[in-house]
Order: sequence, then structure tokens, then C-alpha cells
Amino acid sequence: MDGVSAKNRRVLIVDDTESIHRTFRDVLAPAVSAGELDALDALIFGGGDGGAARGPSFELTSAYQGEQALAAVRRSLQAGAPFAVAFVDVRMPPGWDGVETLSRLWAEDPLLQAVLCTAYSDCSWDDVMARFGQTDRLLILKKPFDVVEVRQIACALTEKWSRERELVDAVARMQAQEEKHRRLITSLPDMVLRVDREGRCLEVKPPRGLAPAVQPGFSRDGQVGDALPDDVARRFLRELERALADDATQVFEYGQQVGGELRHYEARIVGLDAAEALVLLRDITERRRAEEAAAAQREQQEIIREQARALEALSMPLIPITEDITVMPLLGHMDRRRMQQVQATLTEGISARKTRVTIVDFTGVPSLDPDVGDEIVKVAQAARLLGTAVVLTGIGPRIAHELTRVGRDLSGVTTRLTLQSGVAFAMAR
Repeated sequence: MDGVSAKNRRVLIVDDTESIHRTFRDVLAPAVSAGELDALDALIFGGGDGGAARGPSFELTSAYQGEQALAAVRRSLQAGAPFAVAFVDVRMPPGWDGVETLSRLWAEDPLLQAVLCTAYSDCSWDDVMARFGQTDRLLILKKPFDVVEVRQIACALTEKWSRERELVDAVARMQAQEEKHRRLITSLPDMVLRVDREGRCLEVKPPRGLAPAVQPGFSRDGQVGDALPDDVARRFLRELERALADDATQVFEYGQQVGGELRHYEARIVGLDAAEALVLLRDITERRRAEEAAAAQREQQEIIREQARALEALSMPLIPITEDITVMPLLGHMDRRRMQQVQATLTEGISARKTRVTIVDFTGVPSLDPDVGDEIVKVAQAARLLGTAVVLTGIGPRIAHELTRVGRDLSGVTTRLTLQSGVAFAMAR
């Protein structure tokens, strides 16, 4: 623990007479616990046993002239171990007198508690008041000294110094915390308002990165509702009331014409206490536009998918040519997914129509993926499992190569060169 944060019992004695310094040492920092001092401590601090009741011992520093005292105060501040109290004699020839000395000491250390030691003829109270004004840092100790009074003053003023230092430190911590909060709020991109429960704007922090043309016109001491559309102003007051009553953040979005264009905002209202709230207004126009663009893109993609499904259905129709014979002419490039769709459409149609023969025509298929041959065989197998004969027509060299490359058993699969010959075969069965 450093010298400032520990209990400060450091006392500066400023007097040009050595005997005065010895007196202060005997009273405030005795080398030996004499019986008389024990009795004195018992009288000052109470208790029957003087040794047990003895008050604190002080750390004394002596200075014989005002210039020495000023140097000692400066050294103590540099070392981080300031004096709590200074006992200063009024008359110290040939240098500064006590009033001048104390004035200079306070200029260096405003927290220093001081005692002016004076005889009645040395200095009047009016003179002291004229120099320092009303202050609670100064006491007058009349000579000759009363040792009880000296010790009481030292105890009281060192304790006062400690409490004032604690207060100063607490205020400094609070100010540092407030500065952190201020920097945090300043760094936010949002517009920040502090408002009272009636919606009056107490403080405004403009948003970062937005030109005035795209900012709502809030002003300090004005009503927030005056800068909002009527319906938004009414909702703002309702949400403000909820935030103050429920101690819960209220969030809503609204649109407003600003600078000739519609801007979108998100309002967050946080109760600070029962009488004030913090309002964060974030411009979400670009986010809203991005969301709308993404939604439009998703809708367009869904339309494209629907159109693709419709085209696929048109490119693989199941056409009845008799009550028990159907034809599925295929069109376009075939991949695994489309062949799986062919199988699904074909099996559903066969089951629904009780088809005896189904013709799958590949005349309109200019190309296919290398792995589609396996799916073609699966189509034929699925149809046979449903009791339907499958005739493959219009098979060109590439499809034939793919079917043979698969290495599947094609027995039971009938093929014909053209759709016409396939229909003739089916009709003849």
C-alpha cells in the first residue's frame, strides 16, 4: 500500500525554534511511552488503561524556515507521500512569515490541512481572513501550547485529510467513469437523446457519419415529439412511459421524411431512473433497403424455381395415346436430378392410369451427364415393378454408350429406333 492510500499521519512542523520542534516530537511522536503520556492519551481517547488507549503516533518532518517547508512539501508530493497537516509558526525571521509560507504551501498542495501557531500579538484573525478568506483547512493555535489541544488537533486534521482524500479519489474515479461512458456514447453511430418523462430533450448527441440532411431535427430543451410525425410521437410517448414504468428496453421502428426522402429508424428507449430515459435512434434505412432487396431477390429466385419446375414438367409430360399406353417425350439436357424427376412422374402416372405400356422417348435429348445411364435403368426397373412394360425410343449413340457403360442387366427393356416404331410395338402387344 502506498503512502497516500495508507492512513496518513505525516505532519510538517515549520518553526524557527528548536525547542518547539522538541515539544511537538514529545507530544506527537514520543520515543518512549512515558507514564505521563499514557495518562494523557487516556484522558484524550478514554479508557482506564493509558497504554491500551494510546492514540496514534505521527511521522514528523521539521523545517525551520518557510523556504525549507516549501521544498519539503514538493519532495513529499513527488514521492507520492504528501503531508496531511502542517503546524506553521507565524513569526520566523528572517524569512517568510507563517501567512506567506502557508500561502505558498497551499499553492503546491491544496489538500494540506494547516495550523497557524501564533501569540496574540503576532497576527490578528482579521489579517488571516483577509489573506485566506473563509476556509475549513485552517485552525489557529494560540501560544503557549496545550499538549492535549495539540494532539487533538493532529488527530482530527489527519483524519479530515484522509476523508477528504478519499472523497477526491472517489470523485476522480467517478469522473473517469463518466468520461469512459461519454467516450462510449460518442463512439456510437446512433443519435443519443436524454429525455425526461414528458419527452423533453435534455441532451442530444448527433449520429456519426450522417449529413444533417438525413438527421431528424431534435433540439435540446425541445419536445422530442415535435420532431416526429404525429403518429410516431404518440407511440414514442407510450413506449417512453413503458420504459420508465417497467425498467425494460422498448424497441420500435418508424419511417420519417427527412431531407426530401423517406428514412427508416430504430428507436431504443432505456429508463435511467424514474424520471429520465436514454433514447438511441439508429438510421436503418440502408439495412431496410438491403432487407427489401434480399426479399425481392428471394421472391425472384422462387419465381425462377417455379418456372423451372413448370418447364421441367412441360419437358417430361406423360401423354396417354390409348387407355393403357402412355408416352413420355423428353426434351433438353438430362442430368441425374431430371432423370429422378422422370422416374417420379412416370411411376405416379403408371399407378394412376393403370398403364400397360409406357414409351420413354429420348429423341429430344441432345446430351446427358455421364452418370445418367444408371438412372435410366432405374426408371425401367421401377416401371416393371409396377407391372408396366417400358419401351425406350430415340436412343442415339451417346445414350447407348452410357447405357452399356453402366454394366446393368438390360434384359426386359425393349428399345426401338423411333417413337413411331415404339408406338407400333406397343399397339401390337
